[in-house]
Amino acid sequence: MHEWKTSRFTVELPVEDPQYSEKLTALYQTMTGGFVLLPEEQWKGWGQGLWADADPELTAALCEQGFLVDAGVDEGLVYDCWMQQHVHDFSTITSKTMVTRKCNNRCTYCILDPEAKEMSVHTSRAVDAFYMDFIAEKRPLRVMDDYLGGEPLLKAGLVLESAARRRAFCSRKGIDYRFTFTTNGLLLKPALVRKFTAAGLSGIRVSLAGPREIHDRLRPTKNHGKTYDRIMANLQAVSGMVPITIECQYDSGVDDFRRLPEMLDDLKTRCIDIKEVHFSPILQKRGSSDFTCGLGDAGIALDLMKLAGQYGWAPEREAPASLCRADFRSMLVFDTNGTLIPCPGLREGEMAYGHAERGVDFVAESQLLHRRLPEKCANECALLPLCMGGCRLQALVRENDFSGIDCQHDMLMLFLKDFILEKAAEALAEDEPELLEIAA
Repeated sequence: MHEWKTSRFTVELPVEDPQYSEKLTALYQTMTGGFVLLPEEQWKGWGQGLWADADPELTAALCEQGFLVDAGVDEGLVYDCWMQQHVHDFSTITSKTMVTRKCNNRCTYCILDPEAKEMSVHTSRAVDAFYMDFIAEKRPLRVMDDYLGGEPLLKAGLVLESAARRRAFCSRKGIDYRFTFTTNGLLLKPALVRKFTAAGLSGIRVSLAGPREIHDRLRPTKNHGKTYDRIMANLQAVSGMVPITIECQYDSGVDDFRRLPEMLDDLKTRCIDIKEVHFSPILQKRGSSDFTCGLGDAGIALDLMKLAGQYGWAPEREAPASLCRADFRSMLVFDTNGTLIPCPGLREGEMAYGHAERGVDFVAESQLLHRRLPEKCANECALLPLCMGGCRLQALVRENDFSGIDCQHDMLMLFLKDFILEKAAEALAEDEPELLEIAA
């Protein structure tokens, strides 16, 4: 008789529903994204090796989705193969371009040191030339770019010209092109949005830190001026012209998060058309900082995500992840001086592994790719495909090691369990006769 074992990347949760007399088990496979809901006793039977009595079709489905693997399979090798496919997947190419490190704000928690550096027209054209050659070589289906700062609208003309060049190039190649920019909102005007939209703008992300009092304390101008009301007025002016995402960072070390509904209420009252609201804790930065609590209580982050859902602004739900873009070869970061850097949170030119005018330094790049996973992560953790070691920048902050590990196991597991239970509720609502729902 063939011997199977449960994949180490399987997360299982008990599910109870009053309409069913028997207990159910929900399974999620963190590598394949497979989801199954089935009777608890049936799943226990597989765990006890009762393969002979198993439903052949269900067994095949569990194998196809990766919940069951051959008893002799080395899943470390499976993960390595899967990871290499993902980090070298060029079907979608993304970039973040730091057009300036100057900013008209002096946010108290900014991870970037204020530097008077900005991208020149010459450098922008060199970056775009390199990037278009890269796109032509990899032949993606879509390209998605984000322009960053500092405050990118301080270089609005450069952003517009760059995005227009990239869009025209991709259009000639039959590649879907879209771009966004992340802004503090102070320079956001309808005339600018109209010009950007013509160049392929698909959305904007605007940073807020809570209601007026909290936001103005955490995100003042460089002259210590207030910013909240100016940003809200600008959002009202561009509302409906382009999808707006609010990026709200909160201090997990204090109770300010309890007042975040005031900000959401204000957005509603002002009739600002919002697509999504993302909440994230203020992360620790290098050097002295008043914000050292990091993630804090992960339950707060989950509650805030659900709060956004109550307003109709929750991000599209998917399995949680804390992957680092530095690990993916399809995700580029261009610094103001034209260098390729692994993370936009680094200082100018820091850890550069190439330059737009000279190409990729493959020796330098190879040194960045090495990640030393602890034994527990590499051979035991079911959540490894969801983090691959986590945020390298946070590892650098805490351990001075960009190849270190940023373990957010408890946070990921909390969000994953909630995600699994939500999928189970959806499957039960569909009332599948066999209680089987497999997510593609």
